[in-house]
Amino acid sequence: MKVINNILVFTVLICLTVSFAYAQDGQSRATAGGGASFSLEPIWSTQTDSRWEPGEAIGDVEDGITAEFVEFSADGKLLVTANGLGKAFVLNAADGTIEQTFTYITDEEISSISESQISGISGGLTKSMEVECAAFTPDGRFLVLGGNLNGAKIFDLSDGSLVRHIKEEEEIDGLMISPDGRFFAHGSHRSARVYNAKTWELIKQVPYGKIKGTHGPVINSIDFATNADLMVLGGNYGHVQLNNTRDWKQTGDGFIQNTSSIKSVRFSPDERLVCAGYGGGEITVWRVRDMSLVKQFSSLVYIEAVAWSSDGRYLMAGGRDDSEGRLRVYRTSDWQMVGNPEVQADAASIEYIDIHGDLVAIAGEDAHVRLYRIKNPE
Repeated sequence: MKVINNILVFTVLICLTVSFAYAQDGQSRATAGGGASFSLEPIWSTQTDSRWEPGEAIGDVEDGITAEFVEFSADGKLLVTANGLGKAFVLNAADGTIEQTFTYITDEEISSISESQISGISGGLTKSMEVECAAFTPDGRFLVLGGNLNGAKIFDLSDGSLVRHIKEEEEIDGLMISPDGRFFAHGSHRSARVYNAKTWELIKQVPYGKIKGTHGPVINSIDFATNADLMVLGGNYGHVQLNNTRDWKQTGDGFIQNTSSIKSVRFSPDERLVCAGYGGGEITVWRVRDMSLVKQFSSLVYIEAVAWSSDGRYLMAGGRDDSEGRLRVYRTSDWQMVGNPEVQADAASIEYIDIHGDLVAIAGEDAHVRLYRIKNPE
């Protein structure tokens, strides 16, 4: 695959980096507690799919018009995101311009997809082309992409070449590379598949969930502790599962009753806590050492993403509330909400949050990635 560096690539898709033009000013609105002190300073905004237009409501946006994720590189200089047309983009974190473009699913691969595979994806073929997740290796050499119907692809960032294609019949909604660069793991039905991140060879299939069904539990989100001694899995059926990486045995299980689907799980920076955000709109926090409950509280109507600030003083939740994209910020010393900055276009859900230092990257259903800087912390 030919990759053009340091220029904006114009194909059928047009990507635009623009200044903020709508209501995404990052300022906190008044809260029930009498105000909010936490706000975000907007830096840039990049649109990954020109089909989205301002003012479209969630129900009006056709399947596939979205930016499902955004992830920083380890050094914070790059970001990776994607769209619903099978394309992924490496962005310059300084200004949001596109440095590289990658093809997750080719026309030839699309033509080979069977009807039975497509029928298993809500939204059909259009939805099936979405790139759902990605991660850089910590050394900055490789980029891993995952999606609905084309497994995982590993690319060499130096020349854009495809290093390996790990083919999967099932969708990959979540993947993660451990901070020490040892492991690459992606979700599937009933298990997480863990690979050696140097050789890309399968190490272990880690069983997930206790409820049996036709397809089994689906993993939506994965995280590793900083030293990679623990892995956490979250998915539907309400299980947040801890596994050690020495023998991959389960060491803890935080089960949430009556939840629709856990969308995001994350370790706190000090690795003492782990949190989950799920479709029912609640956040749950446990102690890692014994998975005892620390706090459970309602946040939004629907949560897609959670993320800790780099210093652990704040926990952010993104999703939607009353059909509008919303971000909530909580102070972890007392779990009080201290900010609800407007960061997303009207009627478009926040899909993903990633944080590096004082920078906050947000991807959303309006096919935009936006970068902010934390300001006015308490």
